[in-house]
Amino acid sequence: MADSFYAPYFVSVKFFVNIKLCSKMKRIFVITCLACYGIINTTEVSANHPPTPSIALTGTLGGGQIRTLIIEAYLNATSVDVIFNIDLGSLTVDVINQSGETVFKTAVDAVTGGTLPIDTSGWESGEYILLIMDGQGGYFEGSFLIN
Repeated sequence: MADSFYAPYFVSVKFFVNIKLCSKMKRIFVITCLACYGIINTTEVSANHPPTPSIALTGTLGGGQIRTLIIEAYLNATSVDVIFNIDLGSLTVDVINQSGETVFKTAVDAVTGGTLPIDTSGWESGEYILLIMDGQGGYFEGSFLIN
C-alpha cells in the first residue's frame, strides 16, 4: 500500500526531469518532491509508532575521544534499551536507584548495531541512573524516571 501511495511523486519527478526546464528549476522541483515524501513518510511512521523517550547520555568514552550519539538509550514500558552505534569493546553497564544501590550490573561487548535490553518490570517507582563505563575511565551517564 505504501508503494502505491508514493507512486505519484515518483511519476511526477520522472515527468518533470524529462521535460525541458532549466536545470535549476528541475533541482528545485526534485528537492521539493523529496521533502514532501520525507514529511509524509515521517508522519506515517510516527502515527504508527509512538515516540519512545530517550535517555540523555552525557560524558565521553575512550579517553575523551568518543562523544555522544555512539550510544543511545530509550525508556520503554518495561525496559531500557541501550543501543551501540559503533564498536566500543568491553563496557560495564550499571543502573543505580535513588538510594544509591546498584539494581542492575553487567559487562557487555559493545558492537555496532548491538542492543542491550534491561528489564525494568517490577522495579520500584523513582529516579534511576544509567552508567556505562569503559576500561579507560570514560563513562556515559543519564537519568530516567520509572512511574
